[in-house]
Amino acid sequence: MRKVTFIIFTLIPSIVYADLPLSLEDILTDKGKLKLETSVSYINGESNHSELSSPIYIQTGTANFIAVPTEVRERNQNSDMVVGTLGLRYGLTGNTDIYGSGSYLWREDRQFDGEGRKTRDNSLSDISLGISHTFLKDEKNPALIGFIEGAVYEKSHGKVSSGKSWLIGATTYKSIDPIVLSLTAAYRFNGSKTLLDGVKYREGNYWLVNPSVAFAANDRISLIGGIQWLSKQPDQFDGKKESIRTSSTYAHLGTGIGFTKATSMNISARFGISGQSSSELKLGVQHTF
Repeated sequence: MRKVTFIIFTLIPSIVYADLPLSLEDILTDKGKLKLETSVSYINGESNHSELSSPIYIQTGTANFIAVPTEVRERNQNSDMVVGTLGLRYGLTGNTDIYGSGSYLWREDRQFDGEGRKTRDNSLSDISLGISHTFLKDEKNPALIGFIEGAVYEKSHGKVSSGKSWLIGATTYKSIDPIVLSLTAAYRFNGSKTLLDGVKYREGNYWLVNPSVAFAANDRISLIGGIQWLSKQPDQFDGKKESIRTSSTYAHLGTGIGFTKATSMNISARFGISGQSSSELKLGVQHTF
């Protein structure tokens, strides 16, 4: 059972919880060990409205997202985005990790409202630091892991801010060989930011709930699937709401390959079922030193 359990948690993509390892002993990074986590995501979004839109949310980690502003939605707009993420985790104790990650965003927007336009942009999007801790292990009761992280660098509407966004959440899971059931819930708080033109901007806070199921096909390959629900409060400019509260539902599917106990790779897809129209493909690699 230990071998099957290990491969599932090693290969669950960060959609669930930062590529959870799958044996009880390896649920977090071993004390004194360093874990490298890298990923590349491709996102496509499309809209056909002529109103101020909510941002497109690109998932880069546990329950963390980059909010990519879409400004005013033209009559027809299609966007391609690529996000590269590099993260490091360090085991402080057998139950506690500290971690950090940074994401770089490239995007191309194509718009048509009587005439065609195309714009491109690329920049460092965000850098965040966090800590996670295992409160309960998977024994009689399901395991429970809590985490909190904050953005030390965040670019929004061309303006850089620090310490304005915080994420707190928890993941619980239960292994029933060869299946692992997991649930992640998180809340993100966004503070007010001053934009380049002096306008006060506050991105809406959001709730995230993500139940998932992982199945070990064999000792090297696992299959993962689940549903993700996100509810977001309206954005505000100078204290005035610029949208309504929105909710979106996504489905995600993935597969992973465990090359060794220290190295794994996962490929996943995330696509909208209701609400926001966007889809995401992600390739991630994890290695422990």
